[in-house]
Amino acid sequence: MTPTITPTLNLIGIFLAIIFVAVLALLFFWMFRVPPKVPREVAVVRRSVAAMQRIMVPVSGRIASERAVELACRLGEAQKAEIILAYILEVPFTLSLGAPMAAEEARGQEVLRTARFIVEQHGLPVKTKIIPHRYVWGGILHLAREEMVDAIVMNVGTGRPGEADGMGRTAQEVLKRAECEVILDKVPASIVPSDLLKEKER
Repeated sequence: MTPTITPTLNLIGIFLAIIFVAVLALLFFWMFRVPPKVPREVAVVRRSVAAMQRIMVPVSGRIASERAVELACRLGEAQKAEIILAYILEVPFTLSLGAPMAAEEARGQEVLRTARFIVEQHGLPVKTKIIPHRYVWGGILHLAREEMVDAIVMNVGTGRPGEADGMGRTAQEVLKRAECEVILDKVPASIVPSDLLKEKER
């Protein structure tokens, strides 16, 4: 007479089998799940922002200017956009454009070092330029065309909440004449410590 063999269930084996089935079920659910349809308008907006591969930021050394650098980095972070930092050296009409301005050039290099540090913290490619020009807005527009940037991010200064004194000439001219997208940022004075703001604007 053949003896009856009673199978012994292995609790660990059962537990592992349950985990395997659960993981397999989740995998199939993920593979065959139909994602929600993205509205056409949303898709267009996403593509337009992702298309910003070269973003230019004019810098001046002020808090608002450095904030514009941070905004540009966050705007270009997902697509690893190149950030182009520009310091416009405004040359008086009494001097030739090629005239040496050692003190101002040294300040420009210092400002660009700070701005570059901000960009490097985001791990983005960065380029720095010092451009001599008769007008700041003219230098910004010239470099934007030369570098074929997709967007210019710039500050329009600081002001008290509710203050409506309009934009400066530089921002107005850039907004009016630029051939690329222009993003302006006005920083409320309430979010910048007054002592730090005064120190940076000296």
